[in-house]
Amino acid sequence: THVNLILEHLRKKGIKCQYKWLRFHHLFSLPLLAFCRVAGYTRVSTLGGSQKCSYHEFYKSRLISTIYPWILFLDTLLFTIIKVYIPMFFGTSIVCDRFVYDTLIDVAVATKVHEIYRKPVGKLFLKLIPKNAHFVMLDLDKSTIFLRRPELKDDLTFDERHALYESLSYRFNIHVEENCGSMSQVNCSIISKIFRC
Repeated sequence: THVNLILEHLRKKGIKCQYKWLRFHHLFSLPLLAFCRVAGYTRVSTLGGSQKCSYHEFYKSRLISTIYPWILFLDTLLFTIIKVYIPMFFGTSIVCDRFVYDTLIDVAVATKVHEIYRKPVGKLFLKLIPKNAHFVMLDLDKSTIFLRRPELKDDLTFDERHALYESLSYRFNIHVEENCGSMSQVNCSIISKIFRC
């Protein structure tokens, strides 16, 4: 919702822009993910009785937890070039819902290497972020999150992820927007932050 409002604002300003979802993409990593599913390093659960969720437990294998981030980096590199850098080259601003930081947190949870950004592969992920990129992270208190998204109560990694996002926002000085006001108030604050940058 906020992304759509941001796009609308940018277009009214005459800025050519596109929406992209870039949490993670899989191509080169597909064979490894298939193996992990068969070998029991990935298990599928259901959140809230309807939403399927995959838990990657790559930390159980030293080999997998070492090679998976590197293969995923190649996937992320490829799709970032296609979806971000090529459109930017032709003058299009990209508004992403999820990006490199989200992928790093997924890898951190799967491998239990919580400071993956300090590792060589993590540093390469961070280099994919364009120099002129601006980030806003939305946050809410836990009870309100569960009120809006009750299925997340069943997510066994919720607390771990929430703590990692909090740590990451502090480490990389990412603006955190409390998503507790009205939709328009929160969005105006986000847009104001982007244009101040």
